[in-house]
Amino acid sequence: MRAAVYYNNSDIRIEEMPIPEIGPDEVLVKTIASGICGGELMEWYHAPRAPKVMGHEPAGIIVDKGSQVKNFNVGDRVFVNHYVSCGTCRQCLRGRFTLCEHLKESKLFPGTTCEYFRVPSRQLNRDTLIIPDNVTFAEATVCEPWGCVLGGLKVTEILPGDTVLVIGAGFMGMGFLHMAPLFGAGKVISMDLSDWRLNKSLSMGATHTINPKTENPEEKLRDINGGYLADVVIVTVPTVQLYSQGHNLVERGGFLHLGAPTMPEPLWTINPQRQYFTEMKVSAKYSADHNDTSQIMKWLAAGRIDAKAAITHRCELDDTFSAFRMMLDAGESLKTVVYPHGIDQEIQPVSKKIGTDS
Repeated sequence: MRAAVYYNNSDIRIEEMPIPEIGPDEVLVKTIASGICGGELMEWYHAPRAPKVMGHEPAGIIVDKGSQVKNFNVGDRVFVNHYVSCGTCRQCLRGRFTLCEHLKESKLFPGTTCEYFRVPSRQLNRDTLIIPDNVTFAEATVCEPWGCVLGGLKVTEILPGDTVLVIGAGFMGMGFLHMAPLFGAGKVISMDLSDWRLNKSLSMGATHTINPKTENPEEKLRDINGGYLADVVIVTVPTVQLYSQGHNLVERGGFLHLGAPTMPEPLWTINPQRQYFTEMKVSAKYSADHNDTSQIMKWLAAGRIDAKAAITHRCELDDTFSAFRMMLDAGESLKTVVYPHGIDQEIQPVSKKIGTDS
């Protein structure tokens, strides 16, 4: 089979490798669609693990199953989560599934930006979802990344009517903007340096926008919010500078959520006096658990969320590197979906193919 193999941010190759063999309690999935994750752009995190097959946001069709598999059949359309908790360790028993002590011991092999991947028994039994008939493969790929968003919103205390500021209007930021109203948010403010992304935000749930290139964020925020800062600030850009800015834009008694990981250095320094006297709470949420992905799928099926609106590009496997570089440039793109067997495998193709205007 063919696979997109990551070496570094300037070197992604399409290579041949064997189709994975499966065990008696596993299945083989034909990858129809696989999203490119913004986290895959973090060279400091991925390059030390290279070479590695890209991808962990898959949707596809089961084409083979082991003799012990009972709950799934060949032909099933499925989404599969890449990391799944064991369910029995100390953290799992506390309900902190994404902190599972064995989280990364079982994974999709060899990745998902490839023509086929193997699903181990843990993933199959704990976080493989049948895709409803009214949900496309491309839409199903957002269950993992927007599952991370949903998990973040669950640990962020949004009270009915609260003003929420989201710093960063990339794909994950759009998810927070899009779903914050489902948690009771009133005003939802998008802050980004790109006018294109800010305009897109207004169609994804934002009620107001701030561009720090041309506006003073604190002044504009207070103007929008009746003189107050934001009740909840969500930072989706992985820099300590924006962590600090977000911290400074939280109103007394408010909440700061860290929605993206920074590099190990530099360290983040906060004002502990302000932290104490404002009674600010801070949260973070790593990855998506089986509850998060299931709930995203249910929202997709119910039409409560619109993944299509955030999927801006699609590409063939051979164009993976071009799509990756486009995401690094952070221009007029949000989410790109790769089709290892061709774009025509998708029932309802989305807006743009890489390299064309159609």
